Amino acid sequence: MLYLTSASFPHYGLERFFRFASELGFDGVEIKVCENFDTQNPAYLKELSERFSLPIKIFSLPNHNPAAYTEAFERVVRDFPQTTINLAPPETWASGYKNWTQSMVPRIVQQNRLQLNRRNVPFKMTLGFIPSHTEGSLHALRESGDVSLDICALWKMQEDIIRATNMLGQKLKHVYLGNVYQGQMYTPLTHGLLPVESLLTKLARENYKADFTLKISPAALHEGNDDKLKQTLQESKEFFEKYFRAG
Repeated sequence: MLYLTSASFPHYGLERFFRFASELGFDGVEIKVCENFDTQNPAYLKELSERFSLPIKIFSLPNHNPAAYTEAFERVVRDFPQTTINLAPPETWASGYKNWTQSMVPRIVQQNRLQLNRRNVPFKMTLGFIPSHTEGSLHALRESGDVSLDICALWKMQEDIIRATNMLGQKLKHVYLGNVYQGQMYTPLTHGLLPVESLLTKLARENYKADFTLKISPAALHEGNDDKLKQTLQESKEFFEKYFRAG
């Protein structure tokens, strides 16, 4: 299944996001619960899902300061049982979020029959020498449970994508798809330096059954120009279908 994430549309309302995803034939959507109050409103999310006949299959939080939205996140996912949540590891100094992931998240997952995936994040340093996420290595993520693999973030960590999927094995439950072009992350699948074609072909050959989310940056989508935006999404979706569904 190929989903589209609301994280790629920070300057559009959710209604237009759902309309784009529906018109282009995505299998469903991912909602990033964030400062946009519409993403924190489960009744409105259900209304949009029903109106556009498009299921909400995945929920996530921002990489930076996710603790600001954990209360809203809990409220939303309780209204969407049997969906997936993709959560980043805690930032190095984020004790509140770390405590939440350790104490509250397991209960929420069990009560609502959720699929929990830990996702990798782009590597960066804090204070110039401390990793921003000390529990963000692929080994640490694999040891913590199931994994959502962001291949652009993996490039930032200077990790080989194919080797990473082999290492994760059955723990790999979800993949964020994007590309890297001229140093810019989350560009369309159709051009860039990441081996997206090889990855999709490999996973298709191995009968990979889990899910994908297309994540393209607002700039690479040409936000504000609806024709270019839809063309970019369509081309990336067709690329996915060529190398995965026909793999």
